[in-house]
Amino acid sequence: MPTARRSAAFDPISPDLDLDALVQQTPNFEYVTRISCDMIETQGLETFEKLVLLHVLIGGKPLVIEGFHKRLDEWTFTSAWLQDNHGKKYENARNLSKQTNMTVSIGHYLSNMNKLTNQWNRHNYRDRDRQRLYLKDIDCPQVWHDKLREVVPPSIFYLNDSTGDVGGPGSVDEPNPHAPGLRKSRGVARAGDLMSCLPPAMRAENLMCYIGHEGTYTPAHREMCASLGQNLMVETSGTLDPDGKPTKPGSSIWFMTESKDRHLVSEYWLSTLGHDIEVEAHFAQINAWKSAPFTTYIVEQKLGDFILIPPLAPHQVWNRGTRTMKVAWNRTTVETLELALDEALPRARMVGRDEQYKNKAMVYFTLARYSELLKHVDRQKESVSDHQLLLDLKYSPKIRQLQKDFRRLFSLYTRVLLAEALPHNPRDDKKIQYLPFDGNVTCSFCRCNIFNRFLTCPSCIIPLENGEEDTYDICLECYAMGRSCKCISGYKWVEQFKWQELTDKHERWRQQIVVFEGGLTDKSALPLHMEQQYMKKKSLAAVCQEQLRLRPWNDPKKPLSEPKLKKDADESQVNADGTVKKRKAQVIEKGQMKNHVSNYPEPAWKLSACKCGRAYSYGNLFRAFDTMPLTVMEDLDWQCPHCLRICSCGKCRKVAGMQPFEPTGTVLGYDTRRVADPRSTESLVDFKQSNFEWVKKAGDDSEDSRRLSRRFDEAEAAKSRGPALDDDHYVNEGEDTFVTNGHNESESPMAQSNQDDIPIDPQLGGLSSIGTSNVPRPIHRIHESGDDNDLQDGESQNPPHLFVAPSAVMLDQRHLGGGFTTDENGIVFQYPDPTDPDPTVPQYAPPQVEQRVQPAKGSDQSKKAKRSRSDARDQIQSDMLDPNAANEQYHKAQVKRTLAEARRNDRYTIAEAAMSGKSLFVKLGVDKIRLAQIVNQTPAQTTRPIKANNVIVQSDYPSPSSKINPLNNPMKRARLEQDDEFSTKRNRRRKSGQQPTDHLTKKASKYMAISSGSEVEEDMDGDVGHAQDRVPKPRQLPAYLARKSDVGDNEIPKELTSEPKQRPSRRKSVTSRPRDSTNKAEESLEDVAAAAEANRRAKLRALQWDHDDSPEDEPEPEFLSDKRPTGELKKTPASKPLNVAPIPNGTSSIHSKPKGPITPGSVPVSIFSKGKKIRVASAKSSTKPSITNGKSSRHSLGV
Repeated sequence: MPTARRSAAFDPISPDLDLDALVQQTPNFEYVTRISCDMIETQGLETFEKLVLLHVLIGGKPLVIEGFHKRLDEWTFTSAWLQDNHGKKYENARNLSKQTNMTVSIGHYLSNMNKLTNQWNRHNYRDRDRQRLYLKDIDCPQVWHDKLREVVPPSIFYLNDSTGDVGGPGSVDEPNPHAPGLRKSRGVARAGDLMSCLPPAMRAENLMCYIGHEGTYTPAHREMCASLGQNLMVETSGTLDPDGKPTKPGSSIWFMTESKDRHLVSEYWLSTLGHDIEVEAHFAQINAWKSAPFTTYIVEQKLGDFILIPPLAPHQVWNRGTRTMKVAWNRTTVETLELALDEALPRARMVGRDEQYKNKAMVYFTLARYSELLKHVDRQKESVSDHQLLLDLKYSPKIRQLQKDFRRLFSLYTRVLLAEALPHNPRDDKKIQYLPFDGNVTCSFCRCNIFNRFLTCPSCIIPLENGEEDTYDICLECYAMGRSCKCISGYKWVEQFKWQELTDKHERWRQQIVVFEGGLTDKSALPLHMEQQYMKKKSLAAVCQEQLRLRPWNDPKKPLSEPKLKKDADESQVNADGTVKKRKAQVIEKGQMKNHVSNYPEPAWKLSACKCGRAYSYGNLFRAFDTMPLTVMEDLDWQCPHCLRICSCGKCRKVAGMQPFEPTGTVLGYDTRRVADPRSTESLVDFKQSNFEWVKKAGDDSEDSRRLSRRFDEAEAAKSRGPALDDDHYVNEGEDTFVTNGHNESESPMAQSNQDDIPIDPQLGGLSSIGTSNVPRPIHRIHESGDDNDLQDGESQNPPHLFVAPSAVMLDQRHLGGGFTTDENGIVFQYPDPTDPDPTVPQYAPPQVEQRVQPAKGSDQSKKAKRSRSDARDQIQSDMLDPNAANEQYHKAQVKRTLAEARRNDRYTIAEAAMSGKSLFVKLGVDKIRLAQIVNQTPAQTTRPIKANNVIVQSDYPSPSSKINPLNNPMKRARLEQDDEFSTKRNRRRKSGQQPTDHLTKKASKYMAISSGSEVEEDMDGDVGHAQDRVPKPRQLPAYLARKSDVGDNEIPKELTSEPKQRPSRRKSVTSRPRDSTNKAEESLEDVAAAAEANRRAKLRALQWDHDDSPEDEPEPEFLSDKRPTGELKKTPASKPLNVAPIPNGTSSIHSKPKGPITPGSVPVSIFSKGKKIRVASAKSSTKPSITNGKSSRHSLGV
């Protein structure tokens, strides 16, 4: 597991930060160079493209183009437009405080941004429980995409497929989509974004929007796959919202670096801050940027600022104000592809970062596209008759630049084929499985995209529910590193292109290069088979083929065998009487070799053997000698570190003439189990381990770190060369002239200007001021010799330390004051590392080192102290390597004291297991029924509860388990008013001459569901209530039953029967049985409701028959028949519930089963016809009064 080290903590930025004062007071802070977007039109697109190339791509510095807000549509790029058109779209907002996602609608998020911003002030901005919701990486609306295309220069826009001029050399006639006829297309030129050369289904859609409020941020990171980042601020909040509410002005603070400092920045992040910048998990503090040994470029991005981010340049962003809305996208060029294959992809493979850009496939498809364009130019040269057009095609700068890019891409393609080339064997070729290329095959371990050949495990196949299979596919790079599934070996080869097809295209493209270069030269590309002969190492595919034979196959159902633990030194070397034991000779079994560093036998396939007979494990070579396993495996004549006289083990350090190797960089170690396939394992190198112990053995754990000094010197050397256009890769537009019309003409006005002084903005003073820094760099150069004789006048011989000593990072959490500490530079550190998935507690706290006054340099006391420190360091190093040394005994004593303290606190078992790395598996006997219950139960929430006062925004996404979520969006019922003047039924009666009878009918009320807080709710008078909060009440009697009829009250029973009624069972096959006597009152109330419901339905039925246009001969229901004397009630058997016939003419159905049986006295006896009086009968009223609205009632149903 990673070494337990303290790491820099997250320290937010205060809302009251004065950025201008910060930049002026910090020597290594600079503002980024700015130009106006109006200067692009003034100077021309060609000059602007050259500026981007020299300053951003080659120079590696950021650039800001301001003023785009004047060209953006002020009605479209607003939060109001986004809320009106995409407010109901759900997106995942990132809760930065809890590192979780929350599904919210865009409208819900925008409406709460003011609340999220107002929670922060200069007193509570460090509160870790408050919400920081960042709506990032959401799809850009298509309307915004179309309008940005009209504003942004086409050469730097998203998915640009051609940087040629309209009607330029190589253009053709194409249909005009806006008018009838034809128009000229763009001329032949390279693409602004090579992603456009991929098939549409393979492209990574990276045109994204970022909406944030005060306190949201993006951690320090590099752009994916070394691409060129571009970010445009399209909308910010002002002092007032459109609704008149006060808001805080929005902006974003960028902390940026340049590409040439990338190795120095990475080492500073690893050794000083304790984070890996490739993981994108740490937002660096302002104090950390102040203490950094490199220049930090500051940008306050406001409305209309367009930022160009150099490839591989680390940067981070902090949002301020109520609202910031940005649109960002990435571009891939030939320059970024070279950086991706050389640096970005190997680093991303180590940490398991997704490769979404398909870089190798992009090389292949771009070559195919460029090849067709160059063939088109050749055909036009043969068919054109105009001499001027022929010269334009031959000497066009854009076409010649396309040829140079084609040559660079061809070199990358050759590298890809050489890596995947296998030794020619017809038998092996037949065993390779063919899978058609679709661009979607990724490595199961590192998640990088696989272009052609890979390995798949036939044993680790998981069937999916949809009928497909989840195979375990591993890329060749990961397998060479020792990564695989638990089978380790037994893989099958798979390829996505026929090898002959790839080699044939390689030869055709090579011939094409030879033609436009004017024939074979010393620099001409060689055929593939000759390139293989000149290779002085094994190919990557050949290494994997060799490792498949060496590594054993392991049954995935059985766990891997654990290595034997080393015996304790006391037990193995001391007898009971105190005499020293004789060490027994170690037995080396078959298939094993002795590791030169640890002096223990290990499996031979895990070691690299030298001709001298020594063997080194790949883990030691990686951590102690900065050597990857592939570097050792591909070397045809590998020599071990001992033969190279650089071995740093304990025995070799004592050998005369040995110069122990010092690690050139810091390796923190990263646990990829969270991102890799669960079936994965690492069999050769445990990449979770750090190399910190080897750094300490090399004596480079002091404040004057030689690792940082080495990276600093490399960065300074790269900057000294300055940006320049290489003739092999770029076209110098002034190098060629041709004669036309009797005089020399330059190809472009750019030829008259110096490439080192491009006039873009008069305030900039040319590119010379852009490429160099006017602010002095107060960086103290750290020399390996320790001499400060090169200091200039005025510089202090004892400058403040700019680095945190790596030796000071091994601190116990108990001594840090709540888990945090601050160093002399003001950087806040925390322990343990928050990004560590499995942090461990250190075994003991090291003793405090006494700070002593340093003597003057050059004095005798200084030399003696230097020699004594050197001797002490050598003694300590030799003691660390000697198992019988005193420091080992001291270490054990510390461990014993720690365990004794843990025993007193009843934590001995936990502490001992944590120190020794042991784990205990406990089997519990659980029966099958209880086990099924445990498996099916919902897991308990283990997250820490959040204070209710700090939760401002909750997800408004509807819950799948319930239709209404009262916490998110409570629904209410609102009554709908009907306008009878526009009723179809009323108009039909008016035409037929019938009198309206609406006053006799009960109008059915209609309701609608509205959301809480909507505009409809505000307009309702009061007939709105929470549906989920309403208490069910007995149905009230219809109004017409409350009116008395002309018959009188004497014929209507006043009381309900006191005899208990029998109710039919819910199951038809079971006879009914009387209820308990305690429920008599409840039964009476149910009978009353059933009778009232039957009367209401009968009344409606009669009125519909009378007034609707229904057939006169329609049969009448039996229970409404008029063939019986008045006052007689029809008897209905108790076993048959009453069913009312369906209503004709498509009206709403009212038939249903009553709650109780229909007995004599419960069915109305009356004749429903026009002009006749109506009598409604009901059951007898109960003697028990009921309370209605605070009054006593007998439930009188008289009419």
